[in-house]
Amino acid sequence: MAKKKVCDFCLSEGGGLFNRLETLSDGHHMCKDCKKLIQKYNLPLKYDLFQQLVTAQANMKDMIMDAHLENHDANDALAEYYPFPSVLMHAGEHCINSVEATITVDKNRIPDVPAVRSIQAVQKGSIHNIRDASGDGETETVKGTLYETEAALYFLSPYIVNCHRLGYMKRNTGDTDRVVVVTPTKTFTYKIEHADLFFLRERFYQKVNAVRHNKREHLIYITNDNQVRITPGVYDIPKSLRAGRYTVKAIKDAGLHIRDPLGRIKDYYENEDYIDLREGGVLECTGEYQLKWIGDKFDEE
Repeated sequence: MAKKKVCDFCLSEGGGLFNRLETLSDGHHMCKDCKKLIQKYNLPLKYDLFQQLVTAQANMKDMIMDAHLENHDANDALAEYYPFPSVLMHAGEHCINSVEATITVDKNRIPDVPAVRSIQAVQKGSIHNIRDASGDGETETVKGTLYETEAALYFLSPYIVNCHRLGYMKRNTGDTDRVVVVTPTKTFTYKIEHADLFFLRERFYQKVNAVRHNKREHLIYITNDNQVRITPGVYDIPKSLRAGRYTVKAIKDAGLHIRDPLGRIKDYYENEDYIDLREGGVLECTGEYQLKWIGDKFDEE
């Protein structure tokens, strides 16, 4: 009996009139649902990393990223998936994301003088940081490009330049049509397509960068019994850090990622009040943080 073909993306079986599989040029098979989803994200129809990620179940995405880096060189992944954009950047910056975006602002706040047109030209004096419209007067929707690097989030448009610390981006919101930045005094809402892919690209970049910097050679600097500083690395709980609740202060805010004992992933950034580290879980650090243990009580599941 002939072996049934399966979709290489979602692993569903092909067959019958309504579930025929398409054979790609590289020999992989794709069902019509995965094809439609990949096309929705404007990705090429081929068997590659981000095509696998957008068609995968949520609990499989991190495993797919990890498996890819176990079988591919991190520097090759950086070159393949994070090429230099057409706009000039500051020395040493890598472009993680570059997407068309809009922000709706108060019309009277838009400057009359044209803004700088490259990331390289963005300096303190050229940043406007014009927030979301207040709702009190005439508004205008400004079109531009949202760029993310490991240093900052930039919005470049003909008359407005906004620049934000990465830690102020809201994550884990479930939004797929916007990137929201919340600072202590302002909110910025950038409408984009496929925000989930935006954050998948960010997450994979952090993993690539961690591998490139030997993330398993981590260091813990103990300040006192309740306070430690951690560098990029993977920390098993409670082998490396005792279980409990910690407040977080960023020294270099490039991301903390918790895998709980059930395998669920949650990202924590500088705007989070605390993190819960439970026994049997794993803390993956891609920045540098000061952690202060404040007790062993956890949030209700």
